[in-house]
Amino acid sequence: MLILSRKQEESVVIGNDIIIKVVSVDKGSVKLGFDAPPKTLILRAELTEAVKSENARATGIPSDNVGLDVLEALGAHLKSRRSSEMNAKDLFKKEQDKRNNPQNPY
Repeated sequence: MLILSRKQEESVVIGNDIIIKVVSVDKGSVKLGFDAPPKTLILRAELTEAVKSENARATGIPSDNVGLDVLEALGAHLKSRRSSEMNAKDLFKKEQDKRNNPQNPY
């Protein structure tokens, strides 16, 4: 494990496209900002463990055998779902705008 010291507003770069920035430090708590490609799954460790445990319970497979591939698939599914929901909202808004302002052709 690599251990680094960073001050507020300082960053760490992972690979070529992931930046982790210390946003604030307050009363024993550190807020981190993550700048990563949209397809990168970022989860808190306790959430990862909770998902593994739930998957193990639901499938009967020991949690040691539930890998990150399951979490990545879940993350991809949630992102695509969120993306399609946003597209539907955008289309609905455009239709509403057309009805409210028929002279705007978009």
